Amino acid sequence: MNPKIKGAGKTASKSKPKNSSRNSSLNSKKRPFNITRAFLAVFVLVMLAWLAALMMIKEEPQAKKANLAQNNENNTQKIHELLESKKKKSSVLDEQNSSQKISQEISKDNKIANIYEEISDEKLKEFSKKLQEQKEEFIAKTLIEQNISEQNASKEQSTFEKTAEQAPKYSYSANSHSKLKSHKVPNGGPKLAIIMDDISTNAQANELKKLSIKVTPSIFPPEKQHPKTAELAKEFSVYMVHLPLQALNYTNEKANTLRTGDSKEKISQRIKDIKNDFKGVKYINNHTGSGFTSDFKSTLALLDELKNSEIYFIDSLTTNKSTVLDASKKLGLKYAYRDVFLDNEQNVSKILKMINNAVAVAKKDGVAIAICHPYKSTFEALKIAQKDAFKGVEVVYVDKIYEHYK
Repeated sequence: MNPKIKGAGKTASKSKPKNSSRNSSLNSKKRPFNITRAFLAVFVLVMLAWLAALMMIKEEPQAKKANLAQNNENNTQKIHELLESKKKKSSVLDEQNSSQKISQEISKDNKIANIYEEISDEKLKEFSKKLQEQKEEFIAKTLIEQNISEQNASKEQSTFEKTAEQAPKYSYSANSHSKLKSHKVPNGGPKLAIIMDDISTNAQANELKKLSIKVTPSIFPPEKQHPKTAELAKEFSVYMVHLPLQALNYTNEKANTLRTGDSKEKISQRIKDIKNDFKGVKYINNHTGSGFTSDFKSTLALLDELKNSEIYFIDSLTTNKSTVLDASKKLGLKYAYRDVFLDNEQNVSKILKMINNAVAVAKKDGVAIAICHPYKSTFEALKIAQKDAFKGVEVVYVDKIYEHYK
């Protein structure tokens, strides 16, 4: 060991003040006090920290719950707001759509109203007049084969009387036809038979049955458009078959129309078919037929077949060149014929006038036959006429009048 260092250490220790041991003693007494305080302070701090931590741990779930609740409440409110907004938008859209639909309907109604407003009473009258003219033109063309003159279908009676004297063979005036009747007033007074041609539907048959007078239906044979016409015959005690025959100037020809030049076999088969469809049929008249009845050979073949089948033919006289009279006389048959067409013009007042003409013919000749069609105006006229237009004559079915022809 270095002596200097050792000595130096001793010298230094000896040089300390005398009261150094006291100070040291005092310091040693104070130190424990300071440590305790420090320890206590640290302990307190730790406890406070611990308590604070506990408080934070407890408060955190509550805060979270509160936050969640608040968030849920906010979300619920937002959802309600969105729903309310959607409802309002939907309501607005519905109102708009409804308003739009209503506007469209109003627009349509306005358009229709405008159309009606544009059509004045004068225009309506003009339109109605044109429509009536078109109907009359069509009817005239259709009935031209049922009229005596192609020149003036609407004045059938006067035309027939004026032209009959100049007609070729097989043409007869009203007076000459009148001579074919017995002119013996039947028991009970003059008789008038009214035949309604072209019956093919239940509606027509039902309308006919509503009349209080006896009108004989002439029913079309079954065809594609009306396959069950034979069933209509069962609803009437007396009926006829309206047999389609070839016309001269008629394009709307019915199916199975008999034509000039048809063989005896074809004519025979046609009548057999009709007898099969209409059990017990006794009377037939012609639908159109100006071409067929003008041909003596064809007419003779038809009447001969009808004679063999015990069916009576009534000439609708759709042409002033009809050969039915000559064929009937050759076969020894009675010749019954139409005196008046009632509804060449579909006008109630004019039909009533023609009914009066038919009544006058019946009173003059003892018997008469009138032909009409299932037009609305015809039914209206007959309903009016049945009240008092037939005074002095008896309206009967054709079976009660046929015997009075020669």
